[in-house]
Amino acid sequence: MNLLITLPVVVAGVIYLIRKQREYTWGWVKNNSSLKDKVFIITGANCGLGFQTAKALAKRGATVVLACRDLIKANEAIANIKLEVTDAKLTALPLDLEVFDSIKSFCRDISREFPQFDCIINNAGLSIKTPFETDEGIEVHVAANHLGHFLMVNLLLDLIKKNNARVVIVSSNLHEKGKINLENFWKLVDTKHPKQLYANSKLMNSYFAKELYKKGIDVHVCSPGLCYTDLYRDYNIKFYHLIAFSPVILLFLRSAEQGAQSIIYCATDNENDEEKNPNNSYIVRDLRQSKSKIKLDDDISDKLWKESMRLCKLD
Repeated sequence: MNLLITLPVVVAGVIYLIRKQREYTWGWVKNNSSLKDKVFIITGANCGLGFQTAKALAKRGATVVLACRDLIKANEAIANIKLEVTDAKLTALPLDLEVFDSIKSFCRDISREFPQFDCIINNAGLSIKTPFETDEGIEVHVAANHLGHFLMVNLLLDLIKKNNARVVIVSSNLHEKGKINLENFWKLVDTKHPKQLYANSKLMNSYFAKELYKKGIDVHVCSPGLCYTDLYRDYNIKFYHLIAFSPVILLFLRSAEQGAQSIIYCATDNENDEEKNPNNSYIVRDLRQSKSKIKLDDDISDKLWKESMRLCKLD
């Protein structure tokens, strides 16, 4: 009987220690220097990684603009942060990355209210089980994860250059599984494998960063790793899925706060150089530069940029 009690306790203790050791190796931003008078713009900041990033930056005195589709949820996020950071300087502005007019309106708001900013964090993203085309005729993963941010950054590009502002692009390891068909990359052509559409959009993120870097922009790419957020809320994950994937959860699943560390690091501390830059590497969960398993093709990069410009009517 004692063995029946002792064995589960020992196993639970071992699992706990393994988990804690894993968390320790993932890396945490140690720099707590003041960010007073600095302005950070974060898309999708009302929950998950964006929320944790906003809170961490606010703790250090930064002014944070939460760019969100749902202003009610954005203001609820601000209220929650202020429970912990009473003097936080936070502002919510409406932004729907699936709607070009919303993006243009948001950029006008930024130009008027926050013309001097220090960093734009392209964090918002989605992965859904039943993809669709937006009113602009763009497959929703491409719209929200790539073209929306592409249009926003390009509309603010003069201010980015003037302010020498950083651009942070939150990507994913899944970009290595992405494929880009330049003939119709924005169209909904495959509903059988929606996760492939997500991977494709993450590969577009990497190419977007590559081109921005070539244009002299201080751009940083990160992959927060597998995190417990509502990114996959559309997949209706059941308890038995959690049981089946418990080894993966134990070894790889991070909290939103842990996942946000790579974003915070890119927004504040990371430095590019000739060896380590968005052309061939990105920041991973333990805050180190990692080489991508795929080589970004210069021809695809150039053509994707031009086609994205055409779709956004920027050419």
